[in-house]
Amino acid sequence: MQVWPENRYTPYPFLHTEFNSLQFYDRALAEPLFKKLQNTGNKRVSILYIGDSHVQADDFTGELRSRFQLAYGNAGRGMVFPYSTARTHAAVDYATSHTGRWLNAKNIEASPQLPLGVSGVSSRTLDSDASFRMIFKGTVQPEHTRLRIFLKRDIQSYDFNVRSGGSQVFVDVFEPNSTDTAQMVVVDLPSVGSDFVFTLKKTDTSQSMFEIYGISIENPRDAGVLFHSVGINGAGHYSLLRQNMMSEQLGMLKPDAIIIDLGANDFYRGKIDKVVFSDNLLKIVKGIRGALPNVSIILGCSQDIYRGGYSLTDCLAFSDVIREFSNQHHCLFYDWYWVSGGRYSMMRWSQNALAKWDMVHLTHSGYLLKGQLMAESYERTAYWLKHNDTGKFLVYNVDSLRAPLLDTAPKTQSATQTQIRYQWLYHRVLRGQTIWSVAAAYGVSAYQIKSWNRLRSNYLWIGQILKIYAPIKVQVPIKPVNPIVTKPIDSTEITGPDTTRKVIPKPVVQRPPAPKPQTRPPLPPPTPKALYHKVRSGETLFSISKKYGSSTSAIMKLNHMKSHNLRAGQTIRVK
Repeated sequence: MQVWPENRYTPYPFLHTEFNSLQFYDRALAEPLFKKLQNTGNKRVSILYIGDSHVQADDFTGELRSRFQLAYGNAGRGMVFPYSTARTHAAVDYATSHTGRWLNAKNIEASPQLPLGVSGVSSRTLDSDASFRMIFKGTVQPEHTRLRIFLKRDIQSYDFNVRSGGSQVFVDVFEPNSTDTAQMVVVDLPSVGSDFVFTLKKTDTSQSMFEIYGISIENPRDAGVLFHSVGINGAGHYSLLRQNMMSEQLGMLKPDAIIIDLGANDFYRGKIDKVVFSDNLLKIVKGIRGALPNVSIILGCSQDIYRGGYSLTDCLAFSDVIREFSNQHHCLFYDWYWVSGGRYSMMRWSQNALAKWDMVHLTHSGYLLKGQLMAESYERTAYWLKHNDTGKFLVYNVDSLRAPLLDTAPKTQSATQTQIRYQWLYHRVLRGQTIWSVAAAYGVSAYQIKSWNRLRSNYLWIGQILKIYAPIKVQVPIKPVNPIVTKPIDSTEITGPDTTRKVIPKPVVQRPPAPKPQTRPPLPPPTPKALYHKVRSGETLFSISKKYGSSTSAIMKLNHMKSHNLRAGQTIRVK
């Protein structure tokens, strides 16, 4: 019996792990994949994960691969590429190098000059003695002796030697009399080690080039899970439409499930166009099903990300589009936006050292957490399918997170409550201050200060003005409301595709009785006495507001100030 490895991640309060499973509007979409996973001792299951920069590094997908293979068996490392030939970085578990001159193409280019397949990247060389090398850090096992190499096979293609683990095999890339036209060769090595060296050989005068699209490292035994992860920095859904060899290579890889985890690059520098976005995604899904009619398609979405110090609202729109698209076009989906915390949660990830300074990418600890949460989502989905024979769908109602219910308990007019509000402040750097001391003073992180001010280093100079989005405690009066008799929306409620959104009726407002006429007009309230402060060297508008229990905006309004700048000796009104 397959058993998932135990998850030991920290249950941060901003996570919504109650939603952590795959979702679907028809259980028939999920059952085939999970039934196959229960039979991996007899038949291999192949999973293809397609993404962008988060996936190219294979940080969280590597964790997900590891947990799948610990539960269901290790069928190989999957797709890799000699990324140095394409002038970009490899995954975290291997390094690449090369000799000779190479041309390259990627799916982020408007007009790629080379054919592109599943990996989204290709390289070509005209040097007959060129080579490339891949050195792995423990993810290639001794039983991973089969290589499926996706490359151009015609009369012009160079042959090559591949060496690993003390063994070497010569590969004749193209045989003129062969009827096999597949753009792939299969190589079985006697043994493998941690490194693989490919050296090109010109064995015929007609040979003039070598073109490669990717390599799958596999266990020849038909069992376990083969997990491919392919991603290109900056890729979006539109990028996949440029991969003209995608269908052909999908037919050779034959994955049982394809996970499409793209999207942030579709709207990061502009607003999301839902029509274009959905149209591109539909073209991708139709292309995949044209090659593999029965494959399980799982759609993912971005978590909360920031740009220029602001949380992008399009991340929520992206989540909604994926949910609606999955319902209309029969896909499974994983709502990472809500699982990871929803709006403004990237700030919490950053404060817990889980996100990098750009507030888009995660740290290694953050990606490790994401990989463990994603693995748990598959485990929980398998459990649900096993223990809910009559359940037709698994979809979570997130309406309560979009607009949380008001506290309807009666309150007096004079009651107040403390709320945390964020606002932009400006800080002038003083002598002896560092980026860390400034961050600590405002309750933010150094990474955030660098992001908000587009700093390339941790260096600060005296007098430098820093823009900081800081939490401010304010006292807010609580208005009395009449209680509403209605059933609270349960955030974990499972709803179907035909569920209509609950409409909470507006409360009936009972007008108070008219006041009795007064015999004399009431006395006006006493005018508060104005209070002034003389600015000392080193003081800021923020520190002065804290001293007098006020706020920067209130002091600026009293003094008709247009900026936060102060000078020593200046007298300002604070009350």
